[in-house]
Amino acid sequence: MAEEVEEEHFDPRTLLNDEDDQKLHLFIKAGTDGRSKGACPFCQDVFLKLLIKREADNEFCFDVITINCKIPPKEFKEISKKLPTLVHGDIVLNDVDDIEDYLDSSYPSYKLSFDDPEALKIQSNVFKRFTYLIKDVHTDSQTLLYELEKIDKFLRERGTKYISANRITGLDCSLWPKLQHIRVAANYILNLSIPVEFSALWNYLASAYELDAFVKSCPSDQEIVLHWIRRESSKEYLQLKKEEPRFSFEIPNRR
Repeated sequence: MAEEVEEEHFDPRTLLNDEDDQKLHLFIKAGTDGRSKGACPFCQDVFLKLLIKREADNEFCFDVITINCKIPPKEFKEISKKLPTLVHGDIVLNDVDDIEDYLDSSYPSYKLSFDDPEALKIQSNVFKRFTYLIKDVHTDSQTLLYELEKIDKFLRERGTKYISANRITGLDCSLWPKLQHIRVAANYILNLSIPVEFSALWNYLASAYELDAFVKSCPSDQEIVLHWIRRESSKEYLQLKKEEPRFSFEIPNRR
């Protein structure tokens, strides 16, 4: 069984000179406690891909090490300067696309890559529009809603369970975490919800929530909000850190 290692500190000799050359090590952002998994959609993207690979191949073995970005261990800084990072023997990768290519070439029993330029294009701007809003680069929420509506329409017309096919692809692993950030943070910080009438988009999110791999890799709502909230509201920040983790996996009644 794939095991999530929620340890901030680790023995680099054990990690980097593992006698099991087949094991992969995934480094992801730690949560605000410095140990649990944090809210980085790109880290979740790779974590999700590893879990899906594991479901397809019983011999696939990996662990997950959370890194406190404020005080990253010296041993990690000697390996990589960014997250997520995948280490496999002498191979060190920290680009999400490179990691997917490496996983598919090394473990071809379940291919994540899928050539679908139309699906790739239709979702290419949605996360950027969200970040612009959340960071006050612009204040027109219609720009984000327009991108969400485009995805909803595409999913409705495509008619597949997932965005490119009736099987999970790497694009799903990339898009689902971003949509979860949009769902949680836009609602909390901007009071902006994904419209209920975007039923195909909600069905698509429901397909993520049905997956143990998504649930296991998903950070809590609080971690997502804390990832985006302004630190000046320290009282609110501290209150969120104290709360019991909650997860928005429910789906509204769709029209």
